[in-house]
Amino acid sequence: MEEFATSFSDADTLCVLDIYPASEKPIAGITAEILVDRIAAAKRASAAYASSFSDAVASIAAVAQPGDMVLTLGAGSVSQLGPMILEKLETGSSPNQ
Repeated sequence: MEEFATSFSDADTLCVLDIYPASEKPIAGITAEILVDRIAAAKRASAAYASSFSDAVASIAAVAQPGDMVLTLGAGSVSQLGPMILEKLETGSSPNQ
């Protein structure tokens, strides 16, 4: 957890969603909220927890500026976030609104 929390040193802002195990069992004491706290403690980047995709889209759209690079990283359905963020940035609306 500590090493992972410092791996985002080049990011200005992070939006962290829930951590889901793939084929492994969840690790006790490892949550998105704790990861956000560790990132903040390491003073590597501004980090916030988002409890849903719609919260993440709104959070990212609120801070993204022209010329910024927005990356989505993760597994599974996180690939759906890119198009949702892009639509919100282009139109100011969310596909869920």
